[in-house]
Amino acid sequence: MYAWRARVGLIKPTHRGKSFAFWYKYAADGVEIVPTFIGFRSGHKDKFLEGFQRAEEIAVELKEVGCDIITISGTPPFLLKGLDFERQWAADLSKKIGLPVVTAVEPHAIALKAMGVKKVAIATYFGDELNQAIVDHFSRFGLESVIMPGFSGTGQTEALYTTPLLRLDDVSYMDVYRHCKRGVRSLGTPVDAIYINGGGWDAAPAVQLLEDDLQVKVVWALAAEMWLTYHKLAISNPLQGCGSLFSGNYRPLP
Repeated sequence: MYAWRARVGLIKPTHRGKSFAFWYKYAADGVEIVPTFIGFRSGHKDKFLEGFQRAEEIAVELKEVGCDIITISGTPPFLLKGLDFERQWAADLSKKIGLPVVTAVEPHAIALKAMGVKKVAIATYFGDELNQAIVDHFSRFGLESVIMPGFSGTGQTEALYTTPLLRLDDVSYMDVYRHCKRGVRSLGTPVDAIYINGGGWDAAPAVQLLEDDLQVKVVWALAAEMWLTYHKLAISNPLQGCGSLFSGNYRPLP
């Protein structure tokens, strides 16, 4: 029997299977994941801002098929609009469909705060506008941020991205590991954690390796969203090999 504990409606920004696979691979017993996507195909601002209406339409559909919670990934749209918009949009959608809603940026800060992080290094494949938006977002939670240069896997840029969105499919967890390790070592200042944004690259396998080798906590955006989703569902889902966020018994602060 599926979904005897919960059914999670998952709205992803792109068609990529690997970020869905992370949720499926680490799903708790009795939890069903219902995958959907908005369909972004480039890193252009106007396309991201058009995605909110489509996300709302999908959320209604997911309510109709029996989902207990809606989790929406994809940070650029929320970063472009800001934390106050993110909170209000989530509250309005939750009221409309009668379900809890987990969005795509605030959970990352909630995870960092739960882990006791005060100073964090930011690793992304974003340009200056989105990276600065992360700094501004985290500052609302009392977090100090240090930005690593956006990852460039091809030498090409695309609007808000330092690597074209569709080319991120070729970026392996080994690339993520090297980028983060090199970036932290070049900062010249100690940090409590590395924050890895983005579901476009295959970051999941790099998290535990970075924690073990650099002796710092690592929060990957998608992992933080999944962690908070399970807490909102009051379902325990401890994991080994996925970083201390899942193995350290951390809980969201009041």
